[in-house]
Amino acid sequence: MAKIRFAAATAADDAALRALLRHNVMAGPIAVTFRREPSYFLASGIQGERAEVYKGVDVHSGALAGLGGRFVLPAYVNGQRTNIGYLADLRIEPAYRNGITLHRAFDFLRARHAADPLPLYTTLILQGNRPALAALAADRGGMPPYLAQGFVHTPLIRLGWPKKALTLAGVSITAGVAGDEAALFDFINREHARRQYAPHYDAADLGAARLRGLSIGDFMIARQNGRIIGALAGWDQHALRQIHVAHYHGAWRWLKPLYNASCAFTRWPRLPEVGTAMRHGYVALVAIADDNAAVFRALLRALYRARRRSGWHYMVCALHERDPLLPVLAEYPSVAAGGHLFTVALDQHGITPDERVPYIEAAAL
Repeated sequence: MAKIRFAAATAADDAALRALLRHNVMAGPIAVTFRREPSYFLASGIQGERAEVYKGVDVHSGALAGLGGRFVLPAYVNGQRTNIGYLADLRIEPAYRNGITLHRAFDFLRARHAADPLPLYTTLILQGNRPALAALAADRGGMPPYLAQGFVHTPLIRLGWPKKALTLAGVSITAGVAGDEAALFDFINREHARRQYAPHYDAADLGAARLRGLSIGDFMIARQNGRIIGALAGWDQHALRQIHVAHYHGAWRWLKPLYNASCAFTRWPRLPEVGTAMRHGYVALVAIADDNAAVFRALLRALYRARRRSGWHYMVCALHERDPLLPVLAEYPSVAAGGHLFTVALDQHGITPDERVPYIEAAAL
């Protein structure tokens, strides 16, 4: 049995971490790899205000056996801003996938938590990733409790046919401009406080690590009588993070060529070839006053029109199964995707979340 040593990863490990991501496939009907090119650590800043990346190394061979991240970010729990943890990027090489490695990894995580405790951790396991669900969320002895928080839908909305702009009486929808930052982020944080686990952002985060690559001009803002009533952003992260298709499984193996052939007539974007990247972006920092579906619908349409012209094939939005805005996403042709949301209890002293609807930032998954 190989002995694995766990430790903090450093910049010297960057190339090895990226190589592991390139060939570590996330299972599902459309299996993908989540990549961080050209720098793992530069991209990881998007996932938390503090990114703690850990590696497992075979003490005999020196080979990288796996990696995982504990990302610390300000977020809203029960309406109050606090720092929480996000557990992500867990990857273990096939030769080391066994219960002992996983238990030792979580022992290491518990020790890190004991040294720097956080009141709550969230994590998302992708739909169709049965090995991860069986290994992590099956209430096995010695593993921390994974507490189900529902399903988060992350459909890949096709930017195919051109669509008309939607108008609302008395409501203006415009792209953000310099000078909007303070009022915009005040609004976003006020609305995010109504959601469970929603991240807190400051205007100063624009251009910095957490919102790298996002500018004020990427936002669509709805106003009524001069007051912001809704906002969302189109965030292109291709310069930092990419999704590559690894395999098509099941029905998708024969549906893909039929679907791509039909694209000549439907104008829908083609599904990527195996080994290539999706041309996509994220519907990010969604905040809608009073959960007004009409406002969300108009903002999403404005973003659809703008990003279709800029060359996106898909845009990804994350909404929880209980989110009242979710039905609006069903109005667009899309490729279904999503994941199971959990909180992870590393001790007995954390916060118990109330019944607020969760919001998970699609662009920071």
